[in-house]
Amino acid sequence: MGVLGFMKRFNGFYTIRTRVNTYSLEHKQRRALYSDSNNSKDHDSIMPVLIVGAGPVGLVLSILLTKLGIKCAVLEKSKSFSKHPQAHFINNRSMEVFRKLDGLAEEILRSQPPVDLWRKFIYCTSLTGCVLGSVDHMQPQDFEQVVSPVSVAHFSQYKLIWLLVRRLENLNFHVRTFEGVEGFNHGSIREREVLMGHECLSIDATDSCVTVTASFLKEGKYAERKIKCDILVSADGAGSTVRKLLGIDLGGEKDLQKLVSVHFLSQDLGRYLLNERPGMLFFIFNTEAIGVLVAHDLKEGEFVLQIPFYPPQQKVEDFNSRMCERLIFKLVGRELADIDVIDIKPWVMHAEVAEKFMSRDNRIILAGDAAHRFPPAGGFGMNTGIQDAHNLAWKLASVVKGIAPYSILRTYEMERRPIAIFNTALSVQNFRAAMEVPASLGLDPSVANSVHQVINDGIGSILPSGLQRVILDGLFTIGRAQLSDSVLNENNPLGSSRLAKLRRIFEEGKSLQLQFPAEDLGFRYLQGALVPDNDSVSDAPEAPTGRRREYVPSADPGLRLPHMTVRVISKLSSEDTYSTLDLVSGDKIEFLLIIAPVESSYHLGRAAFKVAEEFRVAARVCVIWPDGAVNGVEVGTKEALMPWENYIDVQEVKCSSNSLSWWDICQMTDRGAILVRPDEHIAWRAKSTVGGDPTLEMTRVFSAVLGVQSTH
Repeated sequence: MGVLGFMKRFNGFYTIRTRVNTYSLEHKQRRALYSDSNNSKDHDSIMPVLIVGAGPVGLVLSILLTKLGIKCAVLEKSKSFSKHPQAHFINNRSMEVFRKLDGLAEEILRSQPPVDLWRKFIYCTSLTGCVLGSVDHMQPQDFEQVVSPVSVAHFSQYKLIWLLVRRLENLNFHVRTFEGVEGFNHGSIREREVLMGHECLSIDATDSCVTVTASFLKEGKYAERKIKCDILVSADGAGSTVRKLLGIDLGGEKDLQKLVSVHFLSQDLGRYLLNERPGMLFFIFNTEAIGVLVAHDLKEGEFVLQIPFYPPQQKVEDFNSRMCERLIFKLVGRELADIDVIDIKPWVMHAEVAEKFMSRDNRIILAGDAAHRFPPAGGFGMNTGIQDAHNLAWKLASVVKGIAPYSILRTYEMERRPIAIFNTALSVQNFRAAMEVPASLGLDPSVANSVHQVINDGIGSILPSGLQRVILDGLFTIGRAQLSDSVLNENNPLGSSRLAKLRRIFEEGKSLQLQFPAEDLGFRYLQGALVPDNDSVSDAPEAPTGRRREYVPSADPGLRLPHMTVRVISKLSSEDTYSTLDLVSGDKIEFLLIIAPVESSYHLGRAAFKVAEEFRVAARVCVIWPDGAVNGVEVGTKEALMPWENYIDVQEVKCSSNSLSWWDICQMTDRGAILVRPDEHIAWRAKSTVGGDPTLEMTRVFSAVLGVQSTH
């Protein structure tokens, strides 16, 4: 189908048919949306949570919800899962989330290429030519598991989707096309289904449900069906149909760069790079071509080449397989014995965030790329989306189970939108840093973009299209001449100056960065489902610098719980150790209260159990004992917390005698306490002591976090 045909189909077939309603849902504050005892036939036909989009974000959310006991289903407009590698860097925080998905993190680490094959970015004149510089993005602390129980990973998105689908199948999900759906009733959908080839056409929200009209191909013709749900989550990517149907605008920078992505295989190239110059990204600059090669897997010989693209003078049709092969040979520096071009896709780089993440009284929610579109620099796109899902899952489950009112869903936008805005700024800075390298070589991308703009909108626009192409190609050829051996060498004063500037960029960490530990692990929610305190070190996050900053643990409300290795006291003879993050359940909505073995803290623990029962939410108490303080003797936690039994005693496991204690890591005293949410973020803490009545304090905290008033 041509572009014109597609636009006609989009403007006609995808008619926006949403209806804005101004009803209030607050009267449903404590009513569960679904329960096994609800025998209403009408309600049984309504899916509690419907997810649109079966990418990493939608699939992760469906797994998290299912593990929390929530019925959900997924619609995906594609008939099959994409095999294009797409995103490939998984940061620390996402890997921590994956640790709770039935060993997903461990399987990724086993399946990914060895770290030494992807830890570097390499800058060169060709893949077989001169190396201009390289940057190693892994530091010793990245492997020591001091600040996180798991490392970052390099793993292609389509492989991640395969692993996520496998976990869904283990949860009795079924991936189906229409032909595989038997007995499908109009207006209903089965739980634990991923329906492929179903595209959202319209959304109608009433005070009883959200109705999605989806199209699918049946016997060669498009048909429609209506699906009802209580809550709709849009995880359908950067070009989100749901977001467009809702009329939600994006704010930020559009069209930062246009590129063509070429997915290809070459065992020949993989073997060469494996032996001579292994790396993750290769930035290639020579007189004939410029491009960035992403090495998804050197052993498998799987690559994606990103090429700058300047329409309308350049057309997508120009980038056929044969032309792309010739371009790859120019960038490699020689012809390859084998090359298989699998896919060629144009795409546009944006840096935008949706003006709002919620619509229709909090019943339609945007997540992942549907809510924010980043440059790929730093890998924030998929990772931010996965953390959206992690934030959202327990809140959706709380509403569906009747633990919290719909208003708790507002805290999703309150917490995640500022993070998206910050990550947008950081990814743009990182993208600008990437542009510093070609600029130092005499190839300023902003100049190229300006020249292209003049040709498109200035005097060049009145010229015939063929002549425009000749002018553009000529100007780019002149620009690439700056990369010739006669210019770019130490004996040429200009070339020597440029090479020296390039070395300074690498030495000072001003080039494109891969890891941002302070932002990946240290992002903080300043308001939302939490209780701020007056003892926090800083309320506003530091402005992004575009450079790597190390993560400093803290227990300020809104932060992720710090990691420390601990051992269960009842199993002191065992070699098994755990992360403090493992103390938070991934299978139920449960709040974790962390205390020291201090009498006043035990009083707080009993109060937490009592108040949690009133709020109909699970609570667990963890007592952290100092390293070496227990020595296997019986401790008095059981007596101190009677009659409640959902507690655990753990002991610090220090790496060395100089290691900080748990409370020092948290920048607190052992007279304090920490309440952790189901998503491992800190809901409340008392830094030094809890004053006044502990029951009143816990009532205040749970009421604020869940948005529910106490009945007493």
